[in-house]
Formats: sequence, C-alpha cells, structure tokens
Amino acid sequence: MSGIKLDIHNKAFPDQVKYVRMVLQLSQTELAEQIGVSYATVSRWERENRKPQLAMLGKFYSFCLRNGIEPENTEQGDQI
Repeated sequence: MSGIKLDIHNKAFPDQVKYVRMVLQLSQTELAEQIGVSYATVSRWERENRKPQLAMLGKFYSFCLRNGIEPENTEQGDQI
C-alpha cells in the first residue's frame, strides 16, 4: 500500500508535525497522546521552542509510518 509521502528534506520539523496533524486531522493533544509525549511537547515542537531528542524523533516517525505517512528525502529521491 502506498502511503502519503512526507518530504523530510524540504520541511522543517515544526512544519512536518503540523502537516501530519493536518493530514490525520488530529489536535496537538491527540497527537501527543498517540506518540506518548505531553501536549506541551508537541506545542513546543510546532513553535520551534524545542528540538526533539533522537528518541522522540523515532516515536514521531514510527507514528507516521503506522498511519501511512512515509518519510521521503526528495533531494536524494530515496525513501527512508
């Protein structure tokens, strides 16, 4: 099954988070609950007040994959 592509090269992380929420029609609270972080963490990610730790990036991108949103690096032309 081909999922939605998330261009991780040309989108800043805050924009990626907002895009995923928009596509999945989730509030910040709903996304936070599904990833296992606080609402405040998602809010800070979107406002660029906090850069996610590597473990949190893993949770976010795993969540994306589980929901049919595939990270893609369009500059390289390869899926990640």
